[in-house]
Amino acid sequence: MQTIKSFQKRFDSTLLKATATRREAEIFIEESVACDFRAVVVPWYLMDKVVASVRGKDISAACGSGFPFGFDSTETKAYMINEALALGPEVRDIDITANISAMKSGDWNYFEEEISYLSGLLKGITCKVIIEVSYLESKEIEKACSILLNLPHVDYVKTGTGYGSRATTVDDVKTIKSVVGDKKGIKVSGGVKTLSQVEDFVAAGADIFGSSSAIEIYKEFVVKYPGRTDLP
Repeated sequence: MQTIKSFQKRFDSTLLKATATRREAEIFIEESVACDFRAVVVPWYLMDKVVASVRGKDISAACGSGFPFGFDSTETKAYMINEALALGPEVRDIDITANISAMKSGDWNYFEEEISYLSGLLKGITCKVIIEVSYLESKEIEKACSILLNLPHVDYVKTGTGYGSRATTVDDVKTIKSVVGDKKGIKVSGGVKTLSQVEDFVAAGADIFGSSSAIEIYKEFVVKYPGRTDLP
């Protein structure tokens, strides 16, 4: 888990809507890099543009594996990870979508074995595991987090893909925090649109965020907290 240096380093600025055009992505990348976010994410086929844009900067090109339901085989997810890493050393973040069906089926051995193997491929790379809280009961969230807590190469528990059945809530974050404490980071993704939401999530224990509204949220922060580098 990385040390938060400034407010903008709390954000993976994300453009993953199905209708995003190449030109829209190019503008988005340029604006996100100018904000100096921690990472930038766009559709896979345009990630080479992110890699080129962040080269030499303290910004990661972030890729996903198994997005958005985690249904792919473990071997397919591993292939996706290796393909992402082959884009260059600028890829310093991988977000793995856990198999939602396996979790809902109570197949926790599958969940643990798969994430243990995949996260083991990411030594030295920031590994976030998406558990998609919108589909899980509180006890299932706790069970998933208790397993992730003991996997040494998992850095963050991530709440969602942004394609779940509802937005992440403060209670979701509190549930995750109650299990992982300070041993794993928490990334909130799914419905993060405003600065006030970010403040509430941070108060509940969140560390970083994935949001398509990161640029707007950062502008809110600058207006509300002039001269500050992070939340008070």
